Amino acid sequence: MTTAALATVLALGSAQGLEAEGDPASSETYPVIAQLVLRDRRLRISATPDGHRYTLAEHSGEILSANLTAAQLAERHPDLAELLQPAIADENVLPGLMMLAPVQH
Repeated sequence: MTTAALATVLALGSAQGLEAEGDPASSETYPVIAQLVLRDRRLRISATPDGHRYTLAEHSGEILSANLTAAQLAERHPDLAELLQPAIADENVLPGLMMLAPVQH
């Protein structure tokens, strides 16, 4: 009983910490659309009505930053923002869907 109560208190405390750092809306309530797994960290990208939200965690599960906007991600973790930038499609550069067709020999 004491263990369950302690686990509940820890979980609630962790959830409050996540919301305090980023937006009040938790990315847990929105779908995860991508996840970038690096050697020492994991970046989860969620789709929200206000745009993408980024949550950075260590592989141990410790949350480093939660519910960041793209601007906040670039400010706090410029290395990750730079890594993600080439992967974001820009409609003005490549309009429409473009696919690479395999070359037949």
